[in-house]
Amino acid sequence: MKRTTFWVLTTVGIVIFGFLIVQLFSLYIYGVKSSVRVEDNFLPSYMSEDSISYDPYQREIGSTQDSATYNDDEGSKVQKTGSINFLVRDLDSAVDNVQVVNVKYSGVVTNIYDYGRGNDRTVQLTVKVPVKGFEEYYEELRKLDGEVTYANIDTNDLTEQYIDITSRLENLKSVEGQLVGILKDASSVQDILAVQKELNTVRGDIESYEAQKRYFDNQTDYSYVSLTFNIDKEGLNISDKPWKPLGEFRVALNALVYILKGIVNVGVWVLVFSPIILIPVGIVLYITKRKSK
Repeated sequence: MKRTTFWVLTTVGIVIFGFLIVQLFSLYIYGVKSSVRVEDNFLPSYMSEDSISYDPYQREIGSTQDSATYNDDEGSKVQKTGSINFLVRDLDSAVDNVQVVNVKYSGVVTNIYDYGRGNDRTVQLTVKVPVKGFEEYYEELRKLDGEVTYANIDTNDLTEQYIDITSRLENLKSVEGQLVGILKDASSVQDILAVQKELNTVRGDIESYEAQKRYFDNQTDYSYVSLTFNIDKEGLNISDKPWKPLGEFRVALNALVYILKGIVNVGVWVLVFSPIILIPVGIVLYITKRKSK
């Protein structure tokens, strides 16, 4: 009976001790991960040395027009966008080939995103091209050297929104003309101020709708094509990264120091929480000794 009680109490003590060790280790690991996460997020992604992003051309805003214009013979305003992914042997040559096609169809590169190194390098381009030649331009791009892994065209009919904005703009300009006439005939200061306030509100709305109209013109008079280039198997470099034994030694040494710090930190945690661990162990030993007597 005494031996059974001893083993039960010992088992309980070991379970409690193991549970506390696991909890301490979990807390320590969580603290390490949290600190690493904060350090990793200290720099924004666009400042990482593996990515280079620049915008050599700014998007042009369509000119203001007094009457609605449409981008096809059916009298509709349709937004067209496309995307193509390529696997190519040489990324720089592929970008040069795109520029040749751009000259033919009046395409303008609005964004270039070049990131990664060696075999992991990727180049992404966004090209703006007049909507009238969009289909021909898109098909010629697909014929470029390389393997097309993905191709897609999206269309979005904006005709109703465009007609609504154009109608509202015309009505507001009509109201503006009426308010200007009333302002000329106003005699009292109170009437002038009231009309002027309403006129400012109407003109603000006019500017807002004109900006929306310019946006729709720009989105439907031009199409945007997104191109992504990656290196295929034929273009892979056998050794795209130089061997740096000294650097590897420093990395290994840093890992060793990191592990030693972790061991010391775990020891500190165990030392701090040792009273909590020793109390149940002491109780078990005390009860065991009394039972043995």
